[in-house]
Amino acid sequence: MNCLLLGGSYSVGKSEAIYRATQYLLTLGFVDILHLVPPVFSDFTAVLEGLNKNNQPIRLIINTATDTPGLIRNFKNFYNANGSYDILISSVRDHDFWPRRDFFAIMGISHSTHHILEIPLGKVNRKGANFTIALTWYQNQLDNLVKHTLHNHPYNI
Repeated sequence: MNCLLLGGSYSVGKSEAIYRATQYLLTLGFVDILHLVPPVFSDFTAVLEGLNKNNQPIRLIINTATDTPGLIRNFKNFYNANGSYDILISSVRDHDFWPRRDFFAIMGISHSTHHILEIPLGKVNRKGANFTIALTWYQNQLDNLVKHTLHNHPYNI
C-alpha cells in the first residue's frame, strides 16, 4: 500500500488540506462509496473508489483526525472493517511528537512494508491583512504539491 501522509503540529492545516485533496479526487470521478465525506470541511474518514491514470480500479482510504491514540484506534477499526486499499491518505503529527509513534504502531505502517511519503506542514504566522494573503498562497502551493504527488509514481492518479 502506498501512503501519503500530511504531517505537522496541531492547527497547521493538515485536515483541511486532506479535505481539499478529497474534493479534488471527487472532481476526477472518484466515488465516496460510504458517503462519509462531509459537504463542508470537518474531520472525516472515507473510502474512495475510482480509476488511476492507467484506467485501473483503485481504492483509497482517507482520514483526517489523528490527535489521540483513541482516534487512531477508531481509524484502524474503520480501516479493518472496510476492505483493502491501494492508497492511504492521512494526517500525522510531526517528528517524534505525541501521538506520532502511536499512529505508526496502531496502523501497522512502516517504511519496510509500505511506501510512505510525508508532506510536512508548518504554521503561517503573518499578521493582519498579510495573514490572508500568506495563507492563500500557502494553501494553493500545498494543494499543487499534493495534486502533483498523487498524479505521479507510485500513486498514479
